[in-house]
Amino acid sequence: MKKILFLVMPVGLFFSCSSGSDEAASKPVVPEPPVQSKKIIAVKQDNRLVYTFTYNSDNKISEIGNYSSNGSLFSTTKVEYTNGFESRRNTYNLQNKLYNYHTYTYSGKYISERSIYSREPSTGKEVLVQRTYYTNDSGKPNYNLTGVQYYDNIGNLVSKSDITYMDAHGSSISTVYNAAGTKTEVSVWMRDNAIAWDKVLDPFVYQHEHNTLSVSSNNLLDGTATGYNIEYTYDSKNYPLTAKYSHSNGQTYTYSFTWE
Repeated sequence: MKKILFLVMPVGLFFSCSSGSDEAASKPVVPEPPVQSKKIIAVKQDNRLVYTFTYNSDNKISEIGNYSSNGSLFSTTKVEYTNGFESRRNTYNLQNKLYNYHTYTYSGKYISERSIYSREPSTGKEVLVQRTYYTNDSGKPNYNLTGVQYYDNIGNLVSKSDITYMDAHGSSISTVYNAAGTKTEVSVWMRDNAIAWDKVLDPFVYQHEHNTLSVSSNNLLDGTATGYNIEYTYDSKNYPLTAKYSHSNGQTYTYSFTWE
């Protein structure tokens, strides 16, 4: 879900940490999504290590190892929690120097804002890269994100997306508009009913209950179309073991997953 390391996964939440609070008493209680009985601990791309994952005593993600194209560790992302919610993700270089971080603000149980900062490790100077606001339907336990608004580092609207869902698995249509309000792109995301491998890559776990099967995007300004399809193999409990990504430009990648 940009290599500052946005950790929005290979899928990024079409969208690539502050504090958490419970829903107000006047709002309906939203059930927690089901807890996975298995935890993903490693991901490889074409037999090359891409991610490793570490969990805390509550079985929540605590650390992600990020690996370069030669298979060597190049950064580590550490996760902070506030009142049980992910509030911040910090990415460190091999010298253990912080060089970027994301902060998250919640409305009830759902993320309402994300701010992304880059940091110069040698000087500690920080720069706001992007601020994003999210519109959620609090009446749904998952796949409830209905809108995303992207702002640059000085507060100017860059683009926004409206999201509608087609099934209970989270298959959706995302319509993108530029700052002037012109519709620029339409993307269709199709999902299956199996357990998503990429939930730990960002805190939007309620948007990643199920695996993505395909993404197709149409640029309405120049008429170009891009996308990819994914073929999975699963274990007996419906956890993905491999995923072959076939892109419209002819590139293919095969990911393999280790669970415990």
